[in-house]
Amino acid sequence: MGNTIQKELELAKSKMIEEVTFQGKTLAKLTRDNVAIVEAMIRNDSAYIHSTDVGAAPVYNRKGEVKYGGSSAYWMTQLKKVLLDGGSGASYTYEEIIKGAVESVDRENSTHLNADKCGRQEITERICRFDRKEFVKCLKNPDYKDMELIREISRITSAEERARSNPSFASKFCHYACFYVFEGTEYQDNYSIYDGILKTVLPLYLGYYQIATEFDLSDYRDYRMAVDSIREASGISISRNGFDHLLWYYHKGRL
Repeated sequence: MGNTIQKELELAKSKMIEEVTFQGKTLAKLTRDNVAIVEAMIRNDSAYIHSTDVGAAPVYNRKGEVKYGGSSAYWMTQLKKVLLDGGSGASYTYEEIIKGAVESVDRENSTHLNADKCGRQEITERICRFDRKEFVKCLKNPDYKDMELIREISRITSAEERARSNPSFASKFCHYACFYVFEGTEYQDNYSIYDGILKTVLPLYLGYYQIATEFDLSDYRDYRMAVDSIREASGISISRNGFDHLLWYYHKGRL
C-alpha cells in the first residue's frame, strides 16, 4: 500500500500547475496544459459546479419562495434564447431573465451588489433600459460607444449611503453573457474578468514578459489591454477566459 501511495503522489506531480519565478515570486506558467488543469479543477469543485450547469434552474418551495435562484449558466442560456432566438424556448420574460442573470452572477462571484441596499435592482433596470439590438452590439464589441455597457453597469449607484461602483461585477456579467450567448463564436471570449486578485498580480506578469507599456489597471479598458499584451507576449494561444481562470485559481490562496 505504501508503494502505491508513493506512485500516486509521483503521478500527482505531473498534474500540478507548471510554475515560473520572477523577482522571488512564483507565477503560473502560461500554457494550455495549465489552463486545462485549472478548468478541470473548477468544473469539479463543489463550490463552482452549479454555476456552469445550464440545467440548474431556479428551485422554489411549496410557498413559491425561492430556495435556489438558478445558475448564471442557466440564466445566460435563457438570455440567448431571447436575444438570438426570438424568445423561442425561453421560460421567463426578458426582464425576469435579466434579473435572474444579475442575481446569479452576483451570488456566484461574491460581488456584493446589494451592499448598498439597491445595487441588484438598479443594475437590473439599467440593463433592461438598453435597446436589445444595442445590447447585442455592446456584447459583440466591448469598445462599442466607448465601452457603454461596461460604463453603464459600473456607474455608481444612487444609494444615499454606501453608494458604490461595480466594475468587477460589470466585467463578470458581460463575460458570462458572451460566454453563453455567443458560445462557439468569435464573440464568446470578448470580455476579460476584472478581478482584485488578477489586478494585484498582473504587474508581475507584465514584468516577467518585459512589457514596458504603462497601464492604469483601475481602468477596465487598460486592464483588458494589459491582459491581451501578456497573452500575446507569452506566444501561447490562450483565451481571455482561460487566462483569467488560471491566474485567479493559482493565486487566490497565495496572496
